[in-house]
Amino acid sequence: MLYQSNTIQVDWIKPGIAKLIFNSPNTINKFDLETVDSLNKAIDSLENKKTLSQLKGLILISQKPTFIVGAYIKQFLSLFNVPKSQLQQ
Repeated sequence: MLYQSNTIQVDWIKPGIAKLIFNSPNTINKFDLETVDSLNKAIDSLENKKTLSQLKGLILISQKPTFIVGAYIKQFLSLFNVPKSQLQQ
């Protein structure tokens, strides 16, 4: 296993090909703060020198019938109150 959290798992499926699985414990997958944080950490795990040198492809899948229903906007409202310079980072 290259990475695992409550919402995302990443592992090799064959040499050079990794699979990233969205699998929220809820009935649907959505971009909430936990999933976005997990996605960033999953990408970081793929970008380490040893893994990145072996990676040729990444397959994104969902364990749910719908891939991702969208973002959970209410969780992101506080981010819209920060200065514009922070939003551009």
